[in-house]
Amino acid sequence: MSSGGSGGSRGSGGPSGPTRRIGMAIVLGGLAGGLVAAANIANIGTWLFGDNVLCKFGILKCDNNLPDNPTPPPSPKSPAPPEFPKPDPTPSSSPTSTSSPAPQTPAPVSPSPTPTVSVDEKPCTVEQNGTTANLGFLNSSCTFTGNLNSNNQESIYRFQIDNPSNISLYLGNVNSEVEMSLYEDQTGTGVKSGRLNVESAFNSKKGIIDRQLSVGNYIVVIRSQVRETQYSLQLINNTSQAKNLEFLQGSIPLTGSVSSNNQQRYYRFKLANPSDINLSLDGVNSEVGISLYEDRSGNGVISGRLDILSAFKDKPAIIKRNLSVGNYIVVVGFQARETNYNLTISAP
Repeated sequence: MSSGGSGGSRGSGGPSGPTRRIGMAIVLGGLAGGLVAAANIANIGTWLFGDNVLCKFGILKCDNNLPDNPTPPPSPKSPAPPEFPKPDPTPSSSPTSTSSPAPQTPAPVSPSPTPTVSVDEKPCTVEQNGTTANLGFLNSSCTFTGNLNSNNQESIYRFQIDNPSNISLYLGNVNSEVEMSLYEDQTGTGVKSGRLNVESAFNSKKGIIDRQLSVGNYIVVIRSQVRETQYSLQLINNTSQAKNLEFLQGSIPLTGSVSSNNQQRYYRFKLANPSDINLSLDGVNSEVGISLYEDRSGNGVISGRLDILSAFKDKPAIIKRNLSVGNYIVVVGFQARETNYNLTISAP
C-alpha cells in the first residue's frame, strides 16, 4: 500500500518525463520550421527586391559601411624582377661604353685658298654700274665671274691704261661659245670707237687676247653666242707686274709657277754691253714655254720676239743669244697644266 502512495506523490508535480520530451520536440520543431520559413521568405525577398530593400527593413543584416557598388579588389601585383648586382661605376675620364659614344669634334675645314698676290701687284678697284664694271686704271690682275642668258646677253668691262702696257685677257669656264671683244674708247665716255681684237671661248678652249696697249681708255665686251652660260674673265697688266732685274750681271736664279690662273710670268733686264746671254728653264713637270723679246722703247712693252722654246719634265729649255745693248723681256708661259719651274738668266 505504501508503494502506491509514493507513486501518487510523483505524479502531482507535473507531466511525466516522456510527456515533457515530446513537448520540447514539438517546440523545437516549430522554431526550426519558423527559421526555415524566414529563410525562404528572405530568399524570395532578395530575388524580388534585392539585398538593399531587405536591409532597410531589417529583414537582412547588412554592413551599412559597404558601398552600393563595391570596388573589386585590386589584382595581385606581379613580383618585382630580381635585382642583379650593379657593376662598379666607370670613371668619367676613361669611358668604355660603346652604346652612346661621345660626340667627336669635326675636323677643321680649311678655308678657301686666297689668290697669291705679287708684292708688285696693285689693288684692283671696281665700280659697278648695271651690267658695266668700271675698273679704273688697270695696274694689276682682276678676275670676274658672271652669267649670260636671254635677259642678260652681254657684260661690259671698262678700264684705263696710264702707261704703255702688255695686256692679257683670259676668258674661260664656259659651257657654250662665248665671244670676247676688245674695243678702244677714244672719248673716254664708254662709247666703243673701234674693235681691236675678238676671240671666242668654248667648253674645252679658253679665249685669249694678248695686246700691247698705249695710254687710253678701253672696253671689253663678253657676249653669249648660243645659250645661257657662266664665265670667268681675267684682265692682267703684265708690264706693271713684271719682275725688273735691271742691268744683268753674272747669273740670276729665279723660281716661280704657272697655272691656268697665272699663265705668264714676265722678267725684264738691261744690257750695258753686248753680251752672250744664257736662259735655262727646268724643274718642270709638264710643258712650259719660254720666250725672249726685245723692248726697243725700254718701257716694258714687247717690240718683237727673238726666240722661243719649251721645257719638259726630262728636257730643259736653253736659249743662247748674243745680244746688243738694250732692254729685253723674258716670258715664261703656261702650256699644259700647273707646274713650278726654275729659271736662270746669266751673262758673263
